Amino acid sequence: MSVLIPDQRINEMRKLRILITAFIVSITLLGCEGDSIQIKDILDQFPIDEYYESEIFNDNFLVIYGKWELYDVTGGIHGGGHDLNFDYLRIKEYGMYAFIRNDSTLEYGQIRIDEQTNDFLTITFEPHPDSEIFMYDPEKYIEFSGMDTLALVSPCCDRYNYHLIKKE
Repeated sequence: MSVLIPDQRINEMRKLRILITAFIVSITLLGCEGDSIQIKDILDQFPIDEYYESEIFNDNFLVIYGKWELYDVTGGIHGGGHDLNFDYLRIKEYGMYAFIRNDSTLEYGQIRIDEQTNDFLTITFEPHPDSEIFMYDPEKYIEFSGMDTLALVSPCCDRYNYHLIKKE
């Protein structure tokens, strides 16, 4: 039988504590391996023809589909916009949309086309009956700068314009 002096006993206890901690951390990490948190897009629960039977946008506006990240808000009474109040706008075929902040859906529903020509598009965001209402100014002109920048422009005075960049 070996006798440990106090300093050796403290060192042995530290080693044992480190081994137990390492074991617990390893078990925890191994238990999480392969798991990933998937945020289910609310639009995925609806069939493509939830609102329309076929494509609603003409060829010049098909670039609208995808995930758009908000980077600026302009306009308003003083022209200075306001803080960013959502992270993404997701637009999916045929004419479905969702406003998303912090991986939570703020509003989702149908895009109604108010006017569309080869170079002009006005839409209205119409919330699904089960959705909260987030976009209180739902009528917007659609303007693109290239294929990756979208502006949702208000048609009249002292209202807000939303500027987005394409992510997907």
